Amino acid sequence: MRSCVGFMVGIVCLLPLVSGLTPLPSGLNEFSRLSGRAGVISSIRRSVAAATGKALANGQELLEVEFPPLLETKTQFDDFTNVDVLDANRDFGVQLALEPELQAAASKEELWLIFADAGEANLAREAWPGAMYGSATQTYISSAVKAVGGEPLMPMGSSALSLASSFGGLFGGPSPPPAPAAPPPPAALQLVVQPGDGGPMEDWLNLELLRQPSTPMLCLNGAIDKVTSGYYSNLLNPKLAACAERFYSQFESVYFLKPIGSGRGWLFRVYPEDWQLYRQTREDLVCIETYDERPTPQQCVDRLKVP
Repeated sequence: MRSCVGFMVGIVCLLPLVSGLTPLPSGLNEFSRLSGRAGVISSIRRSVAAATGKALANGQELLEVEFPPLLETKTQFDDFTNVDVLDANRDFGVQLALEPELQAAASKEELWLIFADAGEANLAREAWPGAMYGSATQTYISSAVKAVGGEPLMPMGSSALSLASSFGGLFGGPSPPPAPAAPPPPAALQLVVQPGDGGPMEDWLNLELLRQPSTPMLCLNGAIDKVTSGYYSNLLNPKLAACAERFYSQFESVYFLKPIGSGRGWLFRVYPEDWQLYRQTREDLVCIETYDERPTPQQCVDRLKVP
């Protein structure tokens, strides 16, 4: 852990003793609302792609990306819906799959673009038509698990819902949509878009079933930090707790940007750099600490309390 002894120009943390750190994306001062945030998502996408390329080159296979996907349109204090978040993550995932670093790791159908469920996969095809956007193999978690020879865990009640939908088709109601074709194995890279967060717990458990030796997995905004911290209660969810310790604790953050302490600051990291903790003031964002290892949320909150 090292203190940032530099000073601020805008929101760039100048570190005479710790060089080579990526500055925060522009416009994150919450007191200035959305001013200066135009284009920030595109900038983040390029940074994510570059960091992913470095991590893959270094032999990392379990990768996570976490950031607020509505940064350009919402601050952390604004209201938004889960649908807003799902749409933003979908759009980011589809465009991320086209970045050169990911195309180099897995070309065309060897890159599996995996959404949470069949509905999200269908919405992605509708929102992003055309051969260029459909070059990756687009599928969803349970279908992808079956494609690698596994049996996905299903949320409670999903079997009954599927049965009711089938009977609805028999009696004049809407028929269930045909299941998309199984993706051709093997994948060279699995890009999983928002698994678990806002959806069933089984999504997180199924990612471990989806995991294939020597096949990198990049998890986009899956709230892995919540899973590993016990946010969902280890006592109430023992399967998830065991999975977190066994599987999710192995993920490497290639890009992490999240508000800390109810607006007090931001925790930021771009692989393979140190972690940076920024304090929010009315005028700017000040880098107050860097860490070799990822700090806990409580460590960040405690440090933000210190002048």
